Amino acid sequence: MRRDVMNSGKLGNRTFVTIKDVAKAAGVSIATVSRILNCTGGVSETLEARVREAIETLGYSTNDAARTLKGKNSFSIGLIIPDIQNPFFPALVRSIEDTAHASDHAVLLCNSDGDVEQEMRYIRFLHGKRVDGILLIGGQQSNKSVELAESLQMPIVLLDRRVKGEKLPAVFLDNAHGGRLAVEYLIDCGCQKIAFIGRRSLSSAEERFNGYCEALNDKNIEINRKLIQSQPFTFDGGYKGTKALLKEKVEFDAIFAGNDVMAFGAIACLQSHGMNVPQDIQVVGFDDIWMAKWYNPSLTTLCQPVAEIGQAAVNLLLNLREKTEPKVLEMRFLPQLIIRDSTMKKSKE
Repeated sequence: MRRDVMNSGKLGNRTFVTIKDVAKAAGVSIATVSRILNCTGGVSETLEARVREAIETLGYSTNDAARTLKGKNSFSIGLIIPDIQNPFFPALVRSIEDTAHASDHAVLLCNSDGDVEQEMRYIRFLHGKRVDGILLIGGQQSNKSVELAESLQMPIVLLDRRVKGEKLPAVFLDNAHGGRLAVEYLIDCGCQKIAFIGRRSLSSAEERFNGYCEALNDKNIEINRKLIQSQPFTFDGGYKGTKALLKEKVEFDAIFAGNDVMAFGAIACLQSHGMNVPQDIQVVGFDDIWMAKWYNPSLTTLCQPVAEIGQAAVNLLLNLREKTEPKVLEMRFLPQLIIRDSTMKKSKE
């Protein structure tokens, strides 16, 4: 039987069949299959027999997942994140876990490495576990993952990043506002030639860059494309981006980094070239991870209200699971500028 990649896949050596596959094989709607699995009635014996046969033939999961399909909660939620090594995400995971546990829910954590196919494998895995819903930190190309979750009738809330073209319940940070705050503060410190280091392939990163541009435009400061470095959100990315700026001998007096880890890399590169932060070059990061206040120098950065974001995301997801209409489908939080030793007000000569 030929299966669409959207509807079936593998996790390890196991093949997963979805409710959509069953419906197609039995020649019925997804809703009909769902009614049979949920034992809600309204289906003829003939149709039910046909669906049961398709389930058996395809090997559709009837494990502990299917046994809890009778309208009962599994008291678990799935959380798919792109990079567990990024220090920002463990703090967010902790906030989500704390909120979920307060509602007697466990959290099944999945690390996708930012790969859409991996996201889809995890969604099928979580469907098999009958989680009450999914929190997804995906990317702009995670449309397939979203469509798969919807075809499986799984409540889903987007977190941290947008998925291009999708209008779903979501909890975001106002990243553009954060970008504006960072650059406006650097300008207030006396900086005029501000570099940006960050990859713009993610919605959150693109919004931070947009805030950077807006702040420069508002102050009538020309945007110099030579001061913009596209690099991954890693220590090495920040280091390499700064090294490229120095190699090109382009003049700059500050760096706005896409996240704190990149800012650490930028500072390390500047120091390795005999430059002082903030006396020679000022640096601002984003996220306010726990290391930011302990780095040398301590990092000026934009703080995300992680506790509030995690709490809002879990509550929104559980409301969807209980079919409680949320008052707001998209929630936005504002970052706060935290001023530390990597920036300084220049004395006016």
